[in-house]
Amino acid sequence: MNRLIRWMLLLVLFPVFVHAQSTSITLEEAVELFKENSLQQELARYDQLRKQGEAIEYKAYPNPEISINREQLNAGTVDYHETTYMVSQPIELLGQPFLRSKSASKSQKAAELQFEYDRLQLIRQVKSLYAEYWQLSEKLDVYNDALQVIQKARESAKARQAEGSFSGLQVQRFNVELSRYKKLSDQIQLNLKETGDRLASYLFSGQELDTEIQPSDSLTVEPINVQEQTLIQYALANRADLIALEEIVDASELQYKVEKRNRLPDLNLNVGYKEQSGGAEGFVIGGSIKLPIFNQNRGNVTITRAQTRSRQTELTLKQQSVHNQVETAYQRVGLVFEQWKSMQQDGIDVSMLEAARAAYQQGRYSLVELLDATEAYVDGQIMIYETIAEYNQALFKLDVQSAGRISNSQNN
Repeated sequence: MNRLIRWMLLLVLFPVFVHAQSTSITLEEAVELFKENSLQQELARYDQLRKQGEAIEYKAYPNPEISINREQLNAGTVDYHETTYMVSQPIELLGQPFLRSKSASKSQKAAELQFEYDRLQLIRQVKSLYAEYWQLSEKLDVYNDALQVIQKARESAKARQAEGSFSGLQVQRFNVELSRYKKLSDQIQLNLKETGDRLASYLFSGQELDTEIQPSDSLTVEPINVQEQTLIQYALANRADLIALEEIVDASELQYKVEKRNRLPDLNLNVGYKEQSGGAEGFVIGGSIKLPIFNQNRGNVTITRAQTRSRQTELTLKQQSVHNQVETAYQRVGLVFEQWKSMQQDGIDVSMLEAARAAYQQGRYSLVELLDATEAYVDGQIMIYETIAEYNQALFKLDVQSAGRISNSQNN
């Protein structure tokens, strides 16, 4: 019976053990996993394919039409009939197919470039989540350090209370601090779980979503050595979304030309073959033209002209936006870097915290001084880790805004 119960428990708990698997990954590995598995990237790819499909449809040449007509023409008792086989093909005389094909090629290129930029944005989100997850992991360690110090001090206080040299009020003060840090630690653990789940949604799919991620890279602060104006000029020349919009402007201008030429009538060429029951037969050639009397395509000409001018204005605004985005991102990186440098002076590390606890046990530190030292350690370390994460997140954003100029310079 006991063996049966153990087997049942094993069957129940086995999926939990499988799903609770943990993996240690670097930032670079996280990016590679995103490229291989991301459903968000897949959605962006589908949007690219949809736009490219629209471009292919726009340049498609009209299909020929085949018709067969049989006429029964009886004169009295004489059986007489005619059969006509006809192929009809619209022919655009002013080069519209060439213009549509060129416009479609630019639209397809724009869709490809926009996907490239959208994927870079998604990769930035992955990197930012990785930095956030790393920061929360370090925060959790800081709170665990503080909890250990408070727990050891409380045990010492309890021992001294038993000796009669310590009041119960001081022990209670330790209990309050212990509860406070435990509450903060639990909240960080929940935030860590939530961030880890969000990061996993970018890296895995299916059952792998339950994988617990352990960041193996330790983030640092490395100053950039590229000037602001260099980044701005590089972004204006190389940003994929900006180049995509330039392609869309060109495609729109070609579409405007197509609609202008469509004001003139196109030829509908008919070529066929006719045979008669009397034995006569021969080829049939004809044509038709729609007379532009009532509809001169003015509506589509007006729409495409407005669309072209709108896209040109949008391009000008986009160029201004790219300039401002790079400028703001660069300044953000500089500000966070200065904050980090100012924190490097007079910091409290875990060894100093242990020294404070030892001084308290020896009576050289008061209760207030020990608690103040613990709080200063926690606040200082958390601020450092937050600033490191913020700096890297700002750097990731600047890299995307500057068309990868930062990562290119670092790799070289």
